[in-house]
Amino acid sequence: MKQRVFIVMICIVAGMVLLSCRNENRQTEELPQLRIGGAIYEPYYYKDIDGDYTGIDVELAREACKRLGYEPVFVEMDLDKRNVYLEDGTIDCMWNCLPMEDTAEECQWAGPYLYSRRVIVVPKDSTIKELADLGGKTLAVQASSTAETIFLDNIGKSIPDVDRLETFQTIGEVFTALRKGYVDAIAGHEGALLVYTKDYPEEYRYLNLSIHLSKLGVAFAKSADSQLVEELTIVLQEMTEDGTTAEILERYGLDVKRNIYGGED
Repeated sequence: MKQRVFIVMICIVAGMVLLSCRNENRQTEELPQLRIGGAIYEPYYYKDIDGDYTGIDVELAREACKRLGYEPVFVEMDLDKRNVYLEDGTIDCMWNCLPMEDTAEECQWAGPYLYSRRVIVVPKDSTIKELADLGGKTLAVQASSTAETIFLDNIGKSIPDVDRLETFQTIGEVFTALRKGYVDAIAGHEGALLVYTKDYPEEYRYLNLSIHLSKLGVAFAKSADSQLVEELTIVLQEMTEDGTTAEILERYGLDVKRNIYGGED
């Protein structure tokens, strides 16, 4: 009799465990998905050694989705085609270190959630000390980047005419051009360049200036749910205020004051 009661109790407990797991799975499955598009751009959006998406934007997106009640699904794609993917529904948003002034009239934007600076890097012993010293020099930038636009179109009164502007597909190739001595200086996103220069603190120097400051946002199609865009903006602001965003930035070695407040307190 005791053995029978014991067996019955085991069955009841097992049933409760299975029911609990089934309920948990159902709750997970019921979460609406938010398909987040991005291109590989370390330290914001990339894959770790296990092939899982990680980075500043990925971590921010996961936390924001958790607070909003969404399941984030990360989709790797061509950044130049983001508007197409947004409009045809392949993705719900682009979250990839995007300046909000880019296609400002073509998208709805959640944010801003960070600031980004475009900066100049030179060899430590370079004679280039300020922006004007770039005149007549050779400069490397990433193709189709904000830095390229700044120098091609001479955006800003103080941008000098360089002798030659070299473009490369990736920021890694841009850094290699400087390391190999092919160019005198490079320009690009501060956070992305730090990934490459941090291992050589005695070899490279950042000019003490920013050639461009951008507000970063999350891009949605014009036809997207405007309430979701507004709610995400609120959540991103809450993450800034409660210190979550700062904690994530610090883990990646980025300056909190510059990247959250644009250099201002």
